[in-house]
Parts: sequence; C-alpha cells; structure tokens
Amino acid sequence: MVNEERTKLMTKAEIFRVKEERNALRMNRFYKGDYIAYEMIRSAIAFIFAFALLFVMWVLYYAEPLMTQRSVEELAGLMARAGISLLCLLVCFLVAAYYVFKRKYILARDKMKEYQAVLRQIGRLYEKEAEKVWRESEGFKE
Repeated sequence: MVNEERTKLMTKAEIFRVKEERNALRMNRFYKGDYIAYEMIRSAIAFIFAFALLFVMWVLYYAEPLMTQRSVEELAGLMARAGISLLCLLVCFLVAAYYVFKRKYILARDKMKEYQAVLRQIGRLYEKEAEKVWRESEGFKE
C-alpha cells in the first residue's frame, strides 16, 4: 500500500516536472520583482522593434508622397508625433504587461507550492519506510 501511494505521488511529481519545467520551475528561480522586470524589459524591446518595423514599412509605402509633398518641418513633426505615439503606446503596453506577468508569476508560485507539497509527502513516505526497515533490523538483532 505504501509503495502504491509512493508510486502515485512520484508519478504526479514527475508529470508536473515534465509539464511545468519551462514555466513554473524556471520562474521559481527568480524573485517576483526580478521576474516581472526581466519580462517587461524583454516585452519593451520587442514592442519597440515591432513599432519601428511597422513605422519603417509605413514610411516606405508612402515614401514618394512624403518626399514630394511634405516639407522638412512637416517630416520632423511627423517623426515627433511618431515618437510621442511610441512612448504613449509603450507605457500602456508595459502597464498591461506588468499585470499579465504578475498574474503569471502568482499562478506559477501556486503550482510550485502544490509540487513542493507532493515532494514533502514523498519524503514522509520514505522516512516512514526507512524507519520501518530500521525497526525490523533492530528486531532482527535481538
């Protein structure tokens, strides 16, 4: 009976380790603030890159009208508006990213608590089994 229970718990722990190795176990190596900051920096870099790529594509698509029908001052104003738009969108994106990654970390932490509880149960079973073997060996000596 102990072996069946131990097998079930070990199987449960291994399934968790395989399924959550990339997420919960990786996140557990970070403090909450460090994980959120790291993910927000990664998100900000990706957002800026995507915004710049889309802006360059837009400029290339409208290159002829921009160069022939606009003055240098208008182009400078366009660049300033693009920069302000980038900052406003980036702030909104980072606020949303903060809450998303905070929630993700909390869920992973809860999963890790369950995993650690299973590992403690396995440890207790091993201790009981070792104690039983020790008692049997002591009884054999008498």
